[in-house]
Amino acid sequence: MALTTEQNDFRREMHRALADAPLEPDNPYRVPIHETLDPVDPIRMMIDEIDFSDQQSIQFLSGFRGSGKTTELFRCRKMLEKKGALVLYADAMEYLNPAEPLELTEILMVLAGAFSDAVAGHDELKIDFALESYWERAWNFFTKTRVNIKEVNVGIEYASPAGGPLGGLKGKFDLKAEIKTATTFKKQLQAALSGHQVALKNDVDDFIYDGIAAIREKIGDNRKIVFIFDSLEKVTGTRSNWNDLIRSAELLFTAHLKQLELPNLHAIYSVPPWLKFLLPIGVPMQMLSTIHLWKNTPNRDADLPSWDVLRDLIHRRLGEEGTKLLFGGGAAGRKLIDRLIGASGGHIRDLLRLFQEAIKRTTVLPIDDVVVTGTINAATRNFPPLSLEDAKWLRQIEGTRDISFSEVNPITVERASKFLDTHRVIYFVNGDSWYDVHPLLRVQIERVLAAADSSGTG
Repeated sequence: MALTTEQNDFRREMHRALADAPLEPDNPYRVPIHETLDPVDPIRMMIDEIDFSDQQSIQFLSGFRGSGKTTELFRCRKMLEKKGALVLYADAMEYLNPAEPLELTEILMVLAGAFSDAVAGHDELKIDFALESYWERAWNFFTKTRVNIKEVNVGIEYASPAGGPLGGLKGKFDLKAEIKTATTFKKQLQAALSGHQVALKNDVDDFIYDGIAAIREKIGDNRKIVFIFDSLEKVTGTRSNWNDLIRSAELLFTAHLKQLELPNLHAIYSVPPWLKFLLPIGVPMQMLSTIHLWKNTPNRDADLPSWDVLRDLIHRRLGEEGTKLLFGGGAAGRKLIDRLIGASGGHIRDLLRLFQEAIKRTTVLPIDDVVVTGTINAATRNFPPLSLEDAKWLRQIEGTRDISFSEVNPITVERASKFLDTHRVIYFVNGDSWYDVHPLLRVQIERVLAAADSSGTG
């Protein structure tokens, strides 16, 4: 029997309730995942680092795609504000092109500009940057240092062909927009600034000093000031420039790490997870793990508290009545829900998508076993096909519960990053950190290896 109009309206409502989006701490859909499951809450560790530091510090937060970094940074902001801190927040994707490598001069200007925008837009501060926004100040920096960017003319107003600073160009240009969108402009600007990195860093620091002074006039001297720069991990490059991206990121976060420190500010950066494979020991980095539905034991024994957390997550989204209408009551309904939870591998994003897919596929209510099986089969098919070499490496990870490289280079880092970003490999923390393959891939791995053995190519 066809679904009624009311039932379709209900399905639509439940599908929307399962939308994947960052959640503020007081959102009823938010489940205290890391507070409940992690031996040490990574957000509390970051807050303690700020508490125990004096006027400034630098920290990194990372996690693989869909691990809830922005939701956790929102929680971090809320907890810091409760402790009396003033928290400024900026999204890196408003300033950077995610397809292009990271470069120090660009990052320095973007950090100062994002700080400027965050201060100007903060409800508590209401500071009109009379001293000028950083985007305006950058023009003055170019003029003051006589940076020769005559060829960098994208978006610039021409005033006079006469010589002088900036090749005779005067006036303002939308530096923020050009940095984000104009590849040619950025390359020319980077070349022009290559000999002025120290001067640029000094100018950025002077600007932030001025901004902090203006903030202190508003809030006094006793409160911590924190700057969260989110979404930097979304700079992923392209297949053609991946090697350049790896080299630029390794240089930025190792050799230039001190340059990322901001004077009199506690800075938190959300960074790419593959930096874990590149950074030297001692760099302050917290990693968000996937929910471990099983333990790091030979038989992958179920981790019952983790299952309870994900069941709670689904019930918060669907509500008691919605859960019953979708899956029926009793043990049969709980079994269907658990099948979908298990198929997610503990990834929140995958979990939400599986339940949404089951809702879309069903033509009857409650959802039955056939629909759940079809949903899981479709999710399995969504994984990219495995090559023999991939299957061999995944088998090794299954056995060792670790990712190891004979050599750390852009090729191996890219391979590991793609495995983790596509959830073929999952990163866990319960006591120690460890890895495993996605449960939906285990059969495919065996199939590929068995076919290679039977053909003599293994």
